Amino acid sequence: MNRTNPWKKLERLAQGAHSSDLVPVLGSGFVTQAVLEGARMMAGSASERRGVTPGIEGSLRSPRPHGASGPPSSAKRPRPVDWYALLEGVAKEFQCVRAASMIERDVPGQTTLLWDAMLAELAQRSPRTTSAHAWEAKLRRAVARRLREDTVTLELSRSFVDSFLRLGWDDVLSYNFDRVLLTAGARPTHAASGAAKRASLFAESSGARIWFPHGHQADPDSIVLGAHAYGVRIAAMQAAFDSHARKPLPRGARKLDTWVATALERPLLFMGLSLTREEWTIWWLLTQRARFLARRPQTRRPAAFVFARRPSSHERLETHAAFQTLARACELLDLTLLEFSDYASGWKKVRAAIGWPV
Repeated sequence: MNRTNPWKKLERLAQGAHSSDLVPVLGSGFVTQAVLEGARMMAGSASERRGVTPGIEGSLRSPRPHGASGPPSSAKRPRPVDWYALLEGVAKEFQCVRAASMIERDVPGQTTLLWDAMLAELAQRSPRTTSAHAWEAKLRRAVARRLREDTVTLELSRSFVDSFLRLGWDDVLSYNFDRVLLTAGARPTHAASGAAKRASLFAESSGARIWFPHGHQADPDSIVLGAHAYGVRIAAMQAAFDSHARKPLPRGARKLDTWVATALERPLLFMGLSLTREEWTIWWLLTQRARFLARRPQTRRPAAFVFARRPSSHERLETHAAFQTLARACELLDLTLLEFSDYASGWKKVRAAIGWPV
């Protein structure tokens, strides 16, 4: 049995001779951590001046729906809820009463179905005038608008993000739609054309290529929310996969024209992603990656690390089931699970492993 310490394995890769090969794959949890650390820094400065602790009012990572009035519900210790606040805000904006009432923040793997429930509710309301497809375009624009308006998240996360980008990544995959990782003036564009185009959205920022597998607020139509959008994106991913697989050996591993090709050839570090089975595009990519690399010697297969919290004994059964499913998937697909018990210690460990000063 391989008893190699997974954290040491990451440390050897991230701080070794080929450290620049590693590609971070980021989800909303990365931005949540950035906002919390920014809020703590502001709290320290404010307490020195006035003896008070500010909250994170106005951020999509706040404990309230975006745009709600009144003080934060927990100003001294904000509890971010990520995309649930955004979905709840959009649902209420479009008066999707049923969908809004069904949002359960502690049940993993429900955002795609919530999105489709909103579309169904809206289409049922206007059977003769507006299709579900048309409603989806409107909802995407609302999501993009709310992200643009969320300047608080940008401000609070800036120090955390800047220190992360100073580590000198060549490529980063962000499954967020926001511009938290982008410098002023950076705008996403496509590196590929044709059938693989939708698998190639990226922007240059601080010397890194920031890829957006699920789209970006600058192009609302690119945003992936809902089963239909997942299906369309997987078709583009298949085209990108086929294009890369057809290239003669030896294939390059840098400056590739899609994020799919980049993920196939480089070691990956998943941070801040729930990785529930609802993340169809990610699991499609990881299963195809395993097939693509299967004939290579073990020593030449790029590793993949998954940063994940093991739930405590008092948490809901659904949370434990999601973690066990993830752990089993990591075993089956030869992914290295970086397990931790709480986010404070988890982020401390991952930062130490990749040489990211606290």
